[in-house]
Amino acid sequence: MEGGTNLGGGRHQFGGLTDREAGANFLFVGRLWAGAIKKEINPPFTLPLAGYLQRPAEVRGLHDPLELNLCWLEDGTTPLIFLTLDVLLFENSFAEKIKELLADELQIPAESILPSATHTHSAPAIHDFHGLNPRDPEWEEMLVEITIGAARAARSQARRSSWGFKSQELKLAQNRRRKDGPIDPFFPILFIIDNRENPVVLLSGYGCHPVCLDEKNLLFSADYIGAFREQIRKYLGLDLPALFFIGTAGDVNPLERGSFEAARKLGLELKEATASLLKGISFSDEIRLGALEKKIDLPLSLPFSLEEIRKIILENELKLDQVKKKPSLLDPSEKKLAEAHLAWAKDLEVCFLSGKLPATLTATLAGYRLNDLPILSHPFELLAQLGHKLRQKISPALWVVSCSHGYAGYLADEEDALAGGYEINEAYRYHSLLPLSPQAEKTFLEAATHIFENL
Repeated sequence: MEGGTNLGGGRHQFGGLTDREAGANFLFVGRLWAGAIKKEINPPFTLPLAGYLQRPAEVRGLHDPLELNLCWLEDGTTPLIFLTLDVLLFENSFAEKIKELLADELQIPAESILPSATHTHSAPAIHDFHGLNPRDPEWEEMLVEITIGAARAARSQARRSSWGFKSQELKLAQNRRRKDGPIDPFFPILFIIDNRENPVVLLSGYGCHPVCLDEKNLLFSADYIGAFREQIRKYLGLDLPALFFIGTAGDVNPLERGSFEAARKLGLELKEATASLLKGISFSDEIRLGALEKKIDLPLSLPFSLEEIRKIILENELKLDQVKKKPSLLDPSEKKLAEAHLAWAKDLEVCFLSGKLPATLTATLAGYRLNDLPILSHPFELLAQLGHKLRQKISPALWVVSCSHGYAGYLADEEDALAGGYEINEAYRYHSLLPLSPQAEKTFLEAATHIFENL
């Protein structure tokens, strides 16, 4: 993939420099129609920033707009809707609601809809986190209404278009679990122009956590993704809808962190890579679209006995009691951590005593094809090594989209899972009850491979 990979087929190049015959041997069903919309979704300042327990204070304002970006694609037979929301994550029920309402409103299959969170850590989360995360039902309902309206508008504005795909390897991030550990360097762009060569939408993505801004930031922001969108729009001279998907970023962070300047620099580097790819991209209006969704059950582990759970409850109740009596003993982050662990342990105890502990975690995987371009979407934060294994099994050109169709936490291959660490042993406590088994990797890989064998 170094140097770029074209999968668009190629009837002409960006800017109308040359025309040429399509070079790919695809079974085309029809011609591409595409429309796209962007909308601001800025939340009320009463909602907390999600992503870090260690935030020192409440929200103080807005740095850059949080956005919904949505595109409608169709080939005469199959429609697809791709959308991204600038939130940390959204729960499974929210994703299902979005898909059901869009499917009903537009009379399309729910499996044709890919909803994804950009996973910025400087935005709200649509998840209750064991009852500890304040929610705003009015804002969430507004998000749903904006999304439905945007989808209607994108479809009504759809016009004959051409598409081009290209990718390259970028090493702009680092493994946070171990020095010189793997990252996923895959950087794809999918650019769509109409039959007058006016840009319609840009889709891109990268395997790097949106955490250029750390816990000290108190402003709403899309992190480096917002900086990238701003830069690419300036480059194109258009307020273009731009979807950005998080790839296999579970254990991958930016090289620089802690400031808006760090976010700007990474956004600029991604813009420059995009500009370079656009100069050589080839387009075709011929396309074959496909979608296939599959629900899978991944095995869970039970690492604690009832006695150990009750011990955890007592320990965290004691910590919170110390805070009330002598606040100087614990800083605010320790208090929040104790509250989070206590809420998780109490929920786990209730399920343990009622005999309702889950044995599996149900997740939605979905595959999409644009000619020979495979896209896999899932609700996990995949560790980088698992992303490499996916491409070995499915295709070197596989585009992996994380934090979509809901949220199910970190997923590692068996080796990383057995090594433990925050992603394996702790993170699940904030959004669920039990950790995934190290054998979950096998079920996930088999299901993903099965999707593309049948798509």
